[in-house]
Amino acid sequence: MSIKCWICGEPATRTKLDYSYGIVSQFPISEYHRCYCDKCYNERSKQITEEHAMLAKLRKREMIRKACDKLEKQETNMYEYKEAIEVVSDFVEDNIDKIDSSYEALTAIVLVHHRIYSKMQYKVGKYQVDFLLPDFFVALEIDGDRHKHKKEYDTRRDKEIKKILGEPWQIIRLSTDYLDQNAKKLPKALHEVLDYRATGKVAWRRL
Repeated sequence: MSIKCWICGEPATRTKLDYSYGIVSQFPISEYHRCYCDKCYNERSKQITEEHAMLAKLRKREMIRKACDKLEKQETNMYEYKEAIEVVSDFVEDNIDKIDSSYEALTAIVLVHHRIYSKMQYKVGKYQVDFLLPDFFVALEIDGDRHKHKKEYDTRRDKEIKKILGEPWQIIRLSTDYLDQNAKKLPKALHEVLDYRATGKVAWRRL
């Protein structure tokens, strides 16, 4: 039985395109799968790749929108934050892998607004921290609900990261509850870290 291309009807040479989990799978040519000729396969593959990229961008834009919603709920003068929002939005468009949630987007907006330099999704050893703030010697982590059940692991992880970074680095964990209520107070909290560092009593904090 001759299998025809799913799109153009010419003899098929390749099997269906399966992009599950980002992996392209190949199956034997048969009537049980959508099959393609070389030309249609390449064109459809390119189309799927472009659609996935656009979908990823739309998800990131939605994160920015939700971050703005959170700021508005805190009675923020949004026009004062407009420049920072645009900077973060442009950055995300060009670095699609750098922000994973609306809370990370919110944190980035606040940091940019207050001219606090940061490196997002920064690799430290085998780990990756949400934000590295070189001027404060602080690694900033955003904790959602799932972290409420990972405190022991987070504590061990933080100690290992701090060992890699060395003195005088500290790790601050920001709960999403804190960001929902106090995102604008983050710069003040960071400056308080400098005071804590002077006492030598705090290795890491959870806000």
